[in-house]
Amino acid sequence: DLASRVATKSFAIVFIGLIITTIASYLTLSNVDFLYMLLSTNMFTFLLVAELVVVFINSWAIRKNNLVLAGVLYLVYSVSNGITMSVVFLAYDLGTVQEAFLMSAVIFGAMAAFGYFTKKDLSTVGAVCGMALLGVLLVTLLNTFVFHSSGLELVMDYVVILLFVGITAYDMYRMKQAVLEGGEEEENRIALFTGMQLYLDFINIFLRLIRILGRSKK
Repeated sequence: DLASRVATKSFAIVFIGLIITTIASYLTLSNVDFLYMLLSTNMFTFLLVAELVVVFINSWAIRKNNLVLAGVLYLVYSVSNGITMSVVFLAYDLGTVQEAFLMSAVIFGAMAAFGYFTKKDLSTVGAVCGMALLGVLLVTLLNTFVFHSSGLELVMDYVVILLFVGITAYDMYRMKQAVLEGGEEEENRIALFTGMQLYLDFINIFLRLIRILGRSKK
């Protein structure tokens, strides 16, 4: 049916994004000169800011049904994210990264399946998790500049994982609702939007799991 087609396209978009991100990370780590420039200049900060801008423009392009621009921006974001994530990978051994990736894949897959197959209304889950993320952002900023608490940082990592577990399920539920409302003419737009959201969900779960596993092995 239409919902399963959109879901398949969405996961294909996530897979493509993750492959591009992995390649970008590998190439960055393999290029010592570029890696040095990334760490010794403002390039890393610039890329982080640029990623936020790309996400906002991507959402705008999807709303305007400019799928070509949205697709290009998604690819750009995947490359940029791979470059910035390479800095994270420097701090952890390959085993930790692989373990975090596998755990993330299992958690992400399970919650995406739940969101797709559940008959429950997950609208409230999405709203609550979205509001809670703003609270986490505020606490994280306070901890970064005021408290400097490693314990609070660890708690926030677990909280973020729980929130994105809920958001992953909600994004799949929202995809089904969008399909019911939009029909076949909205198929590609819904798939691209959902794919971008699911990619962000996976990356956030993955990065937090790396931090948690990395601490436990120190």
